[in-house]
Amino acid sequence: MAMQQFQVSVLEQQFAVWILYFFAYAFVGWLWESSYVSVRKRRWTNSGFLIGPVVPVYGFSMMAVLAVIEPFENNVVVLYVLSALLITVIEYVTSWLMEKLFHARWWDYSQIPLNLNGRVALPISLFWGFGVVVIVKWIHPLISQVVLHLSTTYGLFAGIVLIAILMFDCGFTVANAMAFGAATKRIGDTIEAKKMELRERLADESTKLDQDRNWLEAYQNSSDETRRGLRLNYVQRRLLRSFPTLKLKETNTPANDIVKMMELLHKKQK
Repeated sequence: MAMQQFQVSVLEQQFAVWILYFFAYAFVGWLWESSYVSVRKRRWTNSGFLIGPVVPVYGFSMMAVLAVIEPFENNVVVLYVLSALLITVIEYVTSWLMEKLFHARWWDYSQIPLNLNGRVALPISLFWGFGVVVIVKWIHPLISQVVLHLSTTYGLFAGIVLIAILMFDCGFTVANAMAFGAATKRIGDTIEAKKMELRERLADESTKLDQDRNWLEAYQNSSDETRRGLRLNYVQRRLLRSFPTLKLKETNTPANDIVKMMELLHKKQK
């Protein structure tokens, strides 16, 4: 009996450790992604798909690395190559699944050389391999100390609380994201109709339509009736702003144009 209780206790602690590793690296990934996007946009941006400060694909990726690749940590070349391959596969599958589920391409590497369907690209994969080597060699020992302390102090409780919060966040975000395609399509159709109307009004057909000003100014002067039904909720607006290379499958309108429309509507509400 005592042996069985000891085995259960060990399994519980191991489970707690892996859960905490997942959340630790999901947070590190969120911090990296958000910092990168924020620097590009020159303002702080939560670049995660979820509302909370986690990017689950980083958590799953590092769990896979720790489970499969860590035995090769003393062979830097093998560690680098296997890490790059493993994370590239995870990134490709994640991109494909999210596109099928939400009808949007959340990141796009089409402009990067040696890409595969815009989902993964060799330069990005090489960077992931380098990043994992840095993490395994220098960052993981520090994170491991924190994780072991938390698992020893709080046991399964910390993991269960974090999982419960993550599940609520996932449910709330996914419920809103499921309608994301239809909502952005309505707005995209309105923008394209306004652009077409302006083109038809141009006396000189060779005049280039200023897409950053003319259509937006024309819409700004339109009636409230025209603007009905063109609202996105907080989650949908945040998703539009969080992914700089977002490509919407339900409309040909660039995501940036829809963001401008949302900013205009937000100003109208004030």
